[in-house]
Amino acid sequence: MMLPKKPLNQLLPIRFRNGEQIRQFSKPCVRCGHMLNARDMRGAARLIDDHLAISVNARCPQCGESFGVACIVDNQKRVRRVLVPALLFGWYLRSLPPQRDEDRRMHADEQPDDATADLPEPQQRQAVAPPPAPPQRDVERAQEAVGRYQGQPIPAWVKVDGQTFTFERVAPGGQPRAGEFLLDDCLIYRAGH
Repeated sequence: MMLPKKPLNQLLPIRFRNGEQIRQFSKPCVRCGHMLNARDMRGAARLIDDHLAISVNARCPQCGESFGVACIVDNQKRVRRVLVPALLFGWYLRSLPPQRDEDRRMHADEQPDDATADLPEPQQRQAVAPPPAPPQRDVERAQEAVGRYQGQPIPAWVKVDGQTFTFERVAPGGQPRAGEFLLDDCLIYRAGH
């Protein structure tokens, strides 16, 4: 499942494991130099291995110039440019399965309704609060694969918070039953095998 492109200001703030937080993101226009903020950018921002990967299309409200931005921000807030074109990097980020430390709102499809669309950003965030994040779980994947699904290896087992689960079945969008664990929204693992 590919995630939709979203305004960057809807994806921020993002907190790293070390407590550092990215609350805003800005970039000067490549044509006129006007400073664009997250509200002027649309695309994807994903937390991957304690690095924030950003790929957005920025549109300058001053001159109308549109340009791609692709970068990685580490947990010390150092920004590095990505050499892959923003279009390809964005496609890659949007097609990744949910990552361990990501906030659920990155995967939600809701858009602010008309009643909150014109409110300033802090009021809008209060009016359209994202659902609470699920509890953080420590998931370890086996290096051994039992097969492939949609081009990705299927780990033979996973350890979730210290408990081992073995691969049971593929179930796209499936709901795990008692004693089961759902990995990547499509792989069901059973405890105690």
